[in-house]
Amino acid sequence: MKKTRGFGLFGIIVIIIITALVSSIATGVIMLNNNSIGLNGSSVDLSNDKDLQEFIEVYETLITKYYEDIDKEGLLDAAKDGMSEYLGDKYTTYLDDSEYNKILDELSGTYSGIGISINNNNIVSVTPLSPADKAGILAGDTILTINGTNVQTMDSDSIGALIKGNSSKIVNIQVSRNNEIYNYTLEKEELINPTVTHAKLDGTSIGYIYIKSFSQNLGTQVSNALKDLESKGINSLIIDVRDNAGGYLSAAEETASLFLEENKIIYSLKTSNSKFTYSDETEEKRTYPIVVLMNNNSASASEILAAALKDSYGATLVGSKSYGKGKVQQVVDSFKFTSAEWLTPGGICIDGIGLSPDYNVIYGDTETYDTQINKAIELLQ
Repeated sequence: MKKTRGFGLFGIIVIIIITALVSSIATGVIMLNNNSIGLNGSSVDLSNDKDLQEFIEVYETLITKYYEDIDKEGLLDAAKDGMSEYLGDKYTTYLDDSEYNKILDELSGTYSGIGISINNNNIVSVTPLSPADKAGILAGDTILTINGTNVQTMDSDSIGALIKGNSSKIVNIQVSRNNEIYNYTLEKEELINPTVTHAKLDGTSIGYIYIKSFSQNLGTQVSNALKDLESKGINSLIIDVRDNAGGYLSAAEETASLFLEENKIIYSLKTSNSKFTYSDETEEKRTYPIVVLMNNNSASASEILAAALKDSYGATLVGSKSYGKGKVQQVVDSFKFTSAEWLTPGGICIDGIGLSPDYNVIYGDTETYDTQINKAIELLQ
């Protein structure tokens, strides 16, 4: 856990495990919608593609004449793996169903659950107005059983899987509180997956927003956080994307648009034969000072947001050099492939290089001190 001197950030930067969600996405994911402007369609006439017809002929021969039975799905999966290996791009790979669904679950922005965050079998927090909250479950409760299964020695992922993996919407949960045992029967609901945590730092006019990942509804979550912070009188802001491995490109674009002036460049995409520049098309903007916190695990969409805020807003970057993921992926039939490079507003591809901070601050913390956050506070006060 990271804390900061006297500013009331207890628990804010904890990576919350929400009942049903796995803990992290593949490093540096930038998911691009397949209908994105300029990146859809194909100029290849496959009906007259001689090489493809040869592949189909070999495939047909194998499944009809090979001396043993062939798993057709496995054969095609192997072909996809072969294409990925041939391209030699570490971001281009065939995803099996579990891997693909894992990414989609983490970036969906919602989840089916009961609204508890857990550390092993201890309940860390309860989402307001969730089934758990309405039933009376409290932070600090200890989970004993889920649907009759003893979970006292299970880790957070295993307990979350019990809740999520149950096909029934009903979850029977037994908890211990102050040496008393309580039994609850809850019905799972579709809940917002909180990827944003925010606070006004005690004794200051500085707002703080931590972004866990770039989920589909991130823009809305950041917008709501800004409205709350601004209603409390903030005049500057820290945006923390440390250990944020990315997510949807559209989420980075929507979030940047909350701050930039209209027509300011957010990023560009460079494909094999074209370049497309994406600028802020909204009237909404901010003008107060911003510091972005990043580290070596800040990748892809995190880097897009950080670069846009630095180049087109004038934000200050604090921390350590970012991961350096300058490529964008699309997914077709579980095949994730690189379709473009992204460029900063200044036209730079940071792939393999990363973004350098304006203030390189080695991370260190105690129970009350986070060196990188405190440098950001120093710059904003």
